[in-house]
Amino acid sequence: MIRTVLVTGARGKTGREVAARLRRFGILVHAGSSQPARMSDTRTDPVRFDWHDRATWREAAAAVDAIYLMRPDYPTAPELVADLVEVNPDAHVVLLSEQGAETLSPDHWARRVEDAVVTRAASWTLLRPSWFHQVLTDSRFYRDAIRDDRVLSLPSGGAPIAWVDARDIADVAVAALRAPEDHHGRAHTITGPDPVPVANVAQELSARLGHRIRAEDPSPRETLDGLDPWMADILDDLYHRVRHGGFSRLSPAVKQITGHEPTSIGEFINAHLDQWRRSPMSAP
Repeated sequence: MIRTVLVTGARGKTGREVAARLRRFGILVHAGSSQPARMSDTRTDPVRFDWHDRATWREAAAAVDAIYLMRPDYPTAPELVADLVEVNPDAHVVLLSEQGAETLSPDHWARRVEDAVVTRAASWTLLRPSWFHQVLTDSRFYRDAIRDDRVLSLPSGGAPIAWVDARDIADVAVAALRAPEDHHGRAHTITGPDPVPVANVAQELSARLGHRIRAEDPSPRETLDGLDPWMADILDDLYHRVRHGGFSRLSPAVKQITGHEPTSIGEFINAHLDQWRRSPMSAP
């Protein structure tokens, strides 16, 4: 029986949702964060977990029954993940990967992270989600450009994306964490209900906000200019796969595993309109 779970990235898009759901089932959550003092939910057991400080790993991971492992975006992620799994190889590991990872070459960074789990954990599940709805409301991604510049710019080549809600991903993750015997050795592709091009997302935003949100389709190189070379390479590959339909394939996993339909992009936009409305003080 699963009684304790380490959630890495516990303040992240999926991590906080996974932690909240596990608590509702009475599971003790080790909420892993490099800044545990910033954990606002007192019902968690905040633990310091820092990918750059291996001394924090044993306290966070050694005694848990399962690990929700949010893949770290570092060049050394395959090695880091391998070493973390070896701290507690008997724990069931649910790895947050990405859609289409199975199509990548064996030496691809994302595949190597998956292999680090598959070859070391006694029990494992891979989650391969499409693009999160929540990038639209994240200031680090598209929120501010939508709100302030009224533009959604993504080098998609017009290809549709099977956008998925982080909360639906969390529901699938929690099912795999609570019942490892049902999900061991499985890879779940997780998508929303429809493949939606960026231009259509902009149209949905425009219709609901009452003003035009312009869709832009820049070249990948234009978008990547000035980034760290390793991150630029990762994103260049990601955009290439977007443009060639790699994130458009639909999966029934959310409905099959959770019993409910996945959240549509329209439903998400309706629920978050305030994120893209300018305050009266900032309006031109």
